[in-house]
Amino acid sequence: MNSTFYSDLENIFSKSRLSAYKKDSADDKTALARYLYNIELCKSLYVPLNVFEISLRNTIDKSLCTFAGNSDWYDTLPFDSSSKNKISEAKKKICKKGKALTHDRIVAEFTLGFWTSIITTRYSQAAFQSYIIKNNLKKCPASSKNIKNLQQIFEKMRILRNSVSHYERILHWKDLPQQHNQLLECIKWLDESAFQLLSEIDFFDYIFSAGVNPFLVLVSKKWNR
Repeated sequence: MNSTFYSDLENIFSKSRLSAYKKDSADDKTALARYLYNIELCKSLYVPLNVFEISLRNTIDKSLCTFAGNSDWYDTLPFDSSSKNKISEAKKKICKKGKALTHDRIVAEFTLGFWTSIITTRYSQAAFQSYIIKNNLKKCPASSKNIKNLQQIFEKMRILRNSVSHYERILHWKDLPQQHNQLLECIKWLDESAFQLLSEIDFFDYIFSAGVNPFLVLVSKKWNR
């Protein structure tokens, strides 16, 4: 099997995808091990990213409902043209599915990029942004609680989320442990209970510290059959 094992997998996974793990002239076994290790890293980040996105979405939604005095804040608050286009696109997607335009469906259709865009300098003069930061990021330390810093943090979380969701290579990111820690901190800012629950099932540190070696062993066993 060892003569065709890699070529078979390269055929199904694609040469370009696997070649990303051979940029330092690594051999085929190492490339496959790194590929599997990357999958496990992404898997370990999926749950905290899921908790982060849902917590951010629901926190901002509830805050804007209160601020606007109604549940249709996306129709009444002074968003810029870019945000308005995203709101319109979300509604169109729901209509294409033949479903009614309810509040919950519209809110669920908004992308993470839509939610993080609200915490950017684009809306630094908007009263609703100040309201969100004041009322929903109470546990964020004062040193981090300026809009430029928050924008950078949430943008990093968005990029990490997209990379994990699209199965991109992340094992080479030198600051991946720091990004994981920041992700947990963001969740804690949003909701202490969500953070406590996540802490019980988060296994990123275990996967990261184990490294690629367990996957080298696994690949070697398959390779030599």
